[in-house]
Amino acid sequence: MSGIKIGIGLGTARSGVATPAQLCDYAERAEGLGIDSVWLSDRITGTQLDITAVMALIAARTRRIKMGPAVLTLPAHHPVHVARAYATLDHLSGGCGRVIMAVGLGSDPRQCEVVGVPAAERGGRMEEGVAVLRKLWAERNVTHHGKYYRFENLTIEPRPARGPLDVWIGGRTEIALKRVARYGDGWFPSFVTPQEYADGMRKLLAFGAERGRAIDAGEAGVLLLCQVTEDRARAEAILQATAAVAQLPPESMAARSAVGPAGACVATLARFVEAGCTKFVLFPLCPPEELVPQIETWAREILPRFE
Repeated sequence: MSGIKIGIGLGTARSGVATPAQLCDYAERAEGLGIDSVWLSDRITGTQLDITAVMALIAARTRRIKMGPAVLTLPAHHPVHVARAYATLDHLSGGCGRVIMAVGLGSDPRQCEVVGVPAAERGGRMEEGVAVLRKLWAERNVTHHGKYYRFENLTIEPRPARGPLDVWIGGRTEIALKRVARYGDGWFPSFVTPQEYADGMRKLLAFGAERGRAIDAGEAGVLLLCQVTEDRARAEAILQATAAVAQLPPESMAARSAVGPAGACVATLARFVEAGCTKFVLFPLCPPEELVPQIETWAREILPRFE
């Protein structure tokens, strides 16, 4: 199973908000364990740290580990601000390709509505926003006259050292797959089963072919909620709670998560690998004080099975 990359997530604040020390310990220990990347979930409202501020902290305390949003609700942010923030993160992280961009509409339209963006505009704003990001990361003196964004002779410096950042597109619907085929550099679904991932990739390759784009099936990753615990009652309680938030039946949530004994979690990831997935982002479902012990468990019980 060589070529498998496993990243970790951060930002599901249902179990509490991590302190600065806990954030640093988590990122530094992940890097020491050889974990590929750390990803932060983005929300405008509710209990949530600003993810660009957190990634700046991580960039200052690490040297190798990649980082990105999982995913950024781009229609809720002005793309000029996003271009500046992520170009700055690229600079702070050494300009060596550690920052990856992943965007989506957001699962809750209210995340856009609170900043004055109607739900019906989210798709159009995201596509135009990605175009703005790429222009500002590639060129000086950019002028853009679009439906939603307009500006003249704008330059952002420093720009990403290696050119425009890759932009992955989140979502699992057919419409989301068509967005990836039209303007995405990669696909980043969450809450999918292995079969749904395989079916989605087949559709994505077909949509790409229709547009004359050769889609790289390796440029895709799955976000999975994950908690290794030998306590089956705790595992069941975690699945019940996450299923309620995701508005899915518990048995359906179980097929879309890796929660339970280590062997069961390994088997879940192996089913995704069999379906063609080679990149994972595992979001631990635990209080902040358990973050480091949890990924240390992954390093002992999960990662060696996929090296």
